[in-house]
Amino acid sequence: MKILFLGNSITRHAPAPDIGWYGDWGMAASCKEKDYIHQLCGILSAAGKKPEVRLRNVADFERDPKRDIPEYFADDLAFGADVAIIRLGENVPEEALDAFAEGIEALIPLLRKQDCTVFVTGRFWKNDQCERILRTIAANTDAHFISLAHLQKETFWALKEFENGGVACHPSDRGMYCIANAIFAAIAEAGLLSGAQIAPIPDGEPPFTGYSVFVDGKFAPLYSVRVSAMPFNREWPGYQRDIAQSELAAMLSMDMSAPVDITIDFPDEIKTAVVRPLSADVSICTEGKQAFFTIRRPGQYSVEINGRHHNLHIFANPPAEKIDRSKYTHYFAAGVHEAGTIILNSGDSMYLEAGAVVHGTLQAFDAENIRIEGRGILDYSRFDRPEPFRHERTGMINFIRCRNITMDGIILRDSSWWTITAANCKNLYFHNLKSVGMWRYNSDGFDFVCSQNVHMDGCFLRNFDDVIVFKGYSLSANGVTPVSPAGKASPPYNLQNVENCLIENCVIWCDWGGALEIGAETVTDEYVNMVFKNCDIIHSSEGAIRIQSGDRAIIHNLLYDNIRIEYDGLEDLPVFQKSDDMVYVPSDTPYLSPVICGWMYCNHWSKAGILGDIHDVTFRNIRVFAPEGFDCPEVRLLSANENHRFHNITIDGFFFNGKEIDIPFNINEFTDVKVVKK
Repeated sequence: MKILFLGNSITRHAPAPDIGWYGDWGMAASCKEKDYIHQLCGILSAAGKKPEVRLRNVADFERDPKRDIPEYFADDLAFGADVAIIRLGENVPEEALDAFAEGIEALIPLLRKQDCTVFVTGRFWKNDQCERILRTIAANTDAHFISLAHLQKETFWALKEFENGGVACHPSDRGMYCIANAIFAAIAEAGLLSGAQIAPIPDGEPPFTGYSVFVDGKFAPLYSVRVSAMPFNREWPGYQRDIAQSELAAMLSMDMSAPVDITIDFPDEIKTAVVRPLSADVSICTEGKQAFFTIRRPGQYSVEINGRHHNLHIFANPPAEKIDRSKYTHYFAAGVHEAGTIILNSGDSMYLEAGAVVHGTLQAFDAENIRIEGRGILDYSRFDRPEPFRHERTGMINFIRCRNITMDGIILRDSSWWTITAANCKNLYFHNLKSVGMWRYNSDGFDFVCSQNVHMDGCFLRNFDDVIVFKGYSLSANGVTPVSPAGKASPPYNLQNVENCLIENCVIWCDWGGALEIGAETVTDEYVNMVFKNCDIIHSSEGAIRIQSGDRAIIHNLLYDNIRIEYDGLEDLPVFQKSDDMVYVPSDTPYLSPVICGWMYCNHWSKAGILGDIHDVTFRNIRVFAPEGFDCPEVRLLSANENHRFHNITIDGFFFNGKEIDIPFNINEFTDVKVVKK
């Protein structure tokens, strides 16, 4: 928890021997440890918080508040506090009260803009007029007001410790303790101490035991998730990978309402540690076999100690709303449930409670207005891919010709096929979903097939194969007759255009294939109006942003905006397994796959053999990060010929490790790319 203290001499006063003050802490405290800031930090530490403090005496602002507020407080704002304590008022002249109020009322919104919780204390010395102004400031800015009226007595002064009256009227050690307690009580009342709510792991669910995690000083149970250990795969149609090609990683799921401090006890000496995505700006400190860091806001994180293997996935949700379980068609309480196949009909709803592990699959055909929510886990690990294989019925979740589907908050684990298949659907909204533990072959993330009006926001996906994928094809055109749940033949997927799709604020880890993927099946007429923005690709395998044109589709009006791609320098070369006895051998040098790649061909899903076309695609503010000593990976766009090509492609801002660079292109003579530098 980062705490900013803005105060006067009660907060800190430099030595002033001429008045008998020799300390450099809160005036009149007998030692540094006894002033209110240090006593408050001790109380917070005992409550499981690890405060990181910035304090500043701004008594000159009290006396002369007519200042440029953003400039005067620039360093304080740059600190990025979680909590700000404004402990002022004693030195404000009567004629400056209005200007003082205006200045503080200008400062507080700047702090709150940074997700900072602000507290304004009353005066230590009685002054009703100034007290009213301080209360009004807090009310006008939605800050918390802390009254110190109960301390406005000489019994809390240091009268016996100092001869100088100006020093002696400051808080004694007891007075400092009471100020610290008042602030602590306000912080607790604001809900900033109960930062995390973690449901127990249910009986029958094996926990992860490779290392221990503590949240705000309390042991936190970890789920096990099986992930791919190496980029080793079979060519389509392939078959099940050997479990030796996988490994166990950890998962922590929690709700949080305030910053949380996390400690990891690791079994070995920690040599390297990082929290991804890097854009989250989570600093991690290590000491021997321990790592320490603070998560300040909800999000999805990967903690990687001594490399990416056996990492800790942290899914930090905002607080769940109270729900009425009677309003849900299907409700799964905490515990392990053997649900099997669940058919969802129009109007159905489902809730998975935190601590629920549901072994099953969800399927909906020709349905609408379906809602799936919660904090629990939908798990497919006990199901194999069936034979004969059915595209529309295999895998964890299938929405076929559905409309108005909302999914929010749940975790999807260990699918045997695409995690979510949405074919011929419209109006899909997926928020805060987590896809993890995908290691089996073709365990794609979310595959949208000939679907429209798709919105993904704030999701985390780690998959073994393409992650967020937009495809176009017809089952009937590829020799497959779809079947209904009753086993009867149902209409084929229509060759509906892929259009009006928004993917934003997602964190992606791709263990094989493409992270943000168009294709490879583009057997439809058009892809249009698609936006990918503010996403972090924390690991990629064969192209972070990838456009595979595998048939006739005209792909146009695409925007990739503020996409961040991370490389750790430990990437291995993806290899196809050619035989059962073939063993994966890691590459001698890291393989950094392309930042952007695309190509055009007619693949085995293309029955007509017609090439497509790609135009009016913008890549804006693409930011690439790699360790020192590595070159930026390439941008590879390979057109087919002069009539089927990438053209009117714009790259508007391309940065490598924070600096705009000349793009390392791999393009052919038919590709038309315009580069705009900032």
